[in-house]
Amino acid sequence: MSSRPVVSVLSTRDAPLHEDAVKLLKEKFIIKFVTTKGWISDEEVISEVAGSDAILVRIGRVDKPVMDVCPKLRIISVHGVGFDRVDVDVASRRGILVTYTPGANAQSVAELTVGLIITVLRRLHLIRDKMAEGGWDDARVYGTGYEIYGKVVGLVGIGNIGSRVAKVVKAMEASEVLAYDPYVPESKASSLGVRLVDLETLLRKSDIVSIHAPLTKETYHLINEDRLKLMKPTSVIINTSRGGLINTEALYRALKEGWIAGAALDVTDPEPLPKGHPLYGLPNVVITPHIGGSTYECWRRVSLTAAEEIIRRFEGLPPLNPVNPQVLK
Repeated sequence: MSSRPVVSVLSTRDAPLHEDAVKLLKEKFIIKFVTTKGWISDEEVISEVAGSDAILVRIGRVDKPVMDVCPKLRIISVHGVGFDRVDVDVASRRGILVTYTPGANAQSVAELTVGLIITVLRRLHLIRDKMAEGGWDDARVYGTGYEIYGKVVGLVGIGNIGSRVAKVVKAMEASEVLAYDPYVPESKASSLGVRLVDLETLLRKSDIVSIHAPLTKETYHLINEDRLKLMKPTSVIINTSRGGLINTEALYRALKEGWIAGAALDVTDPEPLPKGHPLYGLPNVVITPHIGGSTYECWRRVSLTAAEEIIRRFEGLPPLNPVNPQVLK
């Protein structure tokens, strides 16, 4: 490259890009580290990214105002699978490539999902709290829980993450694994030992429902009041995907009024939930702070993949995981 393009890395102070990815980018680019306040773009962020040739989004948002100040922008590389943080329509109209890193965080999110299933079934969060208070006998009140063994598990989405969860729960001898995924052929489901069904059937039959779908206009509030009422009163729901897939108000009512038995959420809507939100006060819900991909192994994998996409764009190589491949034409 004859000149050194500018790459802006958007993230919060507590979630940096992995140092190996930083070293990789520094070999070819000038890097600007832009501190964000979460999943938003404010005037300060817009000012700092101005003139960038590439943006790597660890935590933040890239919408029209950001792109307006970056007329030479060639790529927005998303660190993770949630490309809902980018206005893809605007990027596509301007010929800006958007990439993401599907699969790089799949193992860590799948492992957390199974951990959350076990936590809510065995009420480990309540046991831990009582033990911390020195209440051995009080803790044992919550000691009798449920197994994955013999249960029907329903997976909303069987892509990179959902398919891994399917393999684990099958190894734990779930009685059946159902899946709702309109984009997956029957052949893939069969290879996983999973039975494809419609969403309503999945919700009615499953003891454990786990969500692994992207957040789009079509999937926003996919799980709403009517669908929560289809579930068994003994069932639990897990969400390690995106908070907007579940209607938060409806979920609170479902947990409070006993439509379902429990929930474990690594993602919420809004995110984070404001302090004092009523969901925090329910004993049958576990909430973690969007840490599905927060392992050291995953952090390095995702960072390197996101950095590689930027390098490939400027070296004229095809992207590994384009969101809007039509711009390449």
